[in-house]
Amino acid sequence: MKTVCASFEIVTPMFIGSSDPTKPEGVRSSSVKGALRFWWRALNWARMTGASDAEKLRNLHQEESRLFGVSAGDDAGGQGVFMLQVRDTSQRAVQQPFGHGFDAGILYLLGMGLGSFSQGNHCTRSALPAVPGKGFEVKLLFRPKTAPDDVRAVTAALQTFGLLGALGSRARHGMGSVAMTAMQSSGLELDSWQAPDTPERYREQLGKLLKQPRTAAGLPPLSAFCQQTRLDLSCQHRDMQQLLALLGREQQAYRSYGNNGKVNGADSERNFVPDHDDMLTVANGHSVAKAPQRVVFGLPHNYFFSSTKAKVDVNYRPDDEEGRRASPLLLHVHRIGEQYVAVHTLLESRFLPEERPTVQIKPGKGRTVNVPVQVNWQVLHTYLDRFKKNTAWSPL
Repeated sequence: MKTVCASFEIVTPMFIGSSDPTKPEGVRSSSVKGALRFWWRALNWARMTGASDAEKLRNLHQEESRLFGVSAGDDAGGQGVFMLQVRDTSQRAVQQPFGHGFDAGILYLLGMGLGSFSQGNHCTRSALPAVPGKGFEVKLLFRPKTAPDDVRAVTAALQTFGLLGALGSRARHGMGSVAMTAMQSSGLELDSWQAPDTPERYREQLGKLLKQPRTAAGLPPLSAFCQQTRLDLSCQHRDMQQLLALLGREQQAYRSYGNNGKVNGADSERNFVPDHDDMLTVANGHSVAKAPQRVVFGLPHNYFFSSTKAKVDVNYRPDDEEGRRASPLLLHVHRIGEQYVAVHTLLESRFLPEERPTVQIKPGKGRTVNVPVQVNWQVLHTYLDRFKKNTAWSPL
């Protein structure tokens, strides 16, 4: 039997499970396989051929279906070239994965739905805790006649997931980060693999995996590596929670307008005054002609004005149906030796489909308007540049 077995550590609390958020089921094979599909697409867009991006996408989808399988309802339904099994070795879910009284920066990263503050205490949904050395195991069982190139392509996705990936809610915001700690194969001719024990070796492993994918020219129509992709090792800390707190406070300071000129007790930077003023205009019943610059962080994008208690929602609604645009900026936390490092991946791509490049701005009261989106990627680059003040910062 051709097999690949990999062990993963849960580096930051993982909010994952069933439809009942109070009863997480642990890591499931469907979740891991979905993550592997994502990273396989990101890695393989650069090598797709075709006369147009539409043709390249069709080729990418066909290749993905052949490797990973498709549902029985699809005209070309069938199994892929491997089976995936997960053995969950993590501890049971806990009600307070960060403990009581954790930093407001972590609460900001958690966002609405996962974190709350009431009666002087921070609260979260139940989550799988982050305990060094604890996590889950993944086993890939390849069919006997699987081509070596197919094995290498799937294994590369597994390794990329183990260096940059995460699972569960707020996975792009530092939660549920995973780190591959070991990988063995049987019946396959694969290079030996060891978990990186220094930032330099972490950089080397990523560089080997991403060398060809980062040659793709132009913005891809999906989240994929290309020439514009940016990867930074932004900062590090010996304590995981303090690292997340630092990251959350930095993002909140950069993005927030503030309350009475303050953000977390410090003077507000007010980097996006036009965004604030335009959305306040909408809340007061008037129209605007453009979307906020901060939509580049992802959609939906919501406002609450403490002075008037007014709300404004900025959403992507194709064909007037609920939609979303996941953030192109991924935050991953990796444990390397005794240090936790924060890694940002900026996957520049076409932000919205060319045929519907608009968002819907909806005030709590008043008229809903649809406005065009002019994406300014410099908004995210400026945010990432603020971490250059840290001695641990380096491009990847």
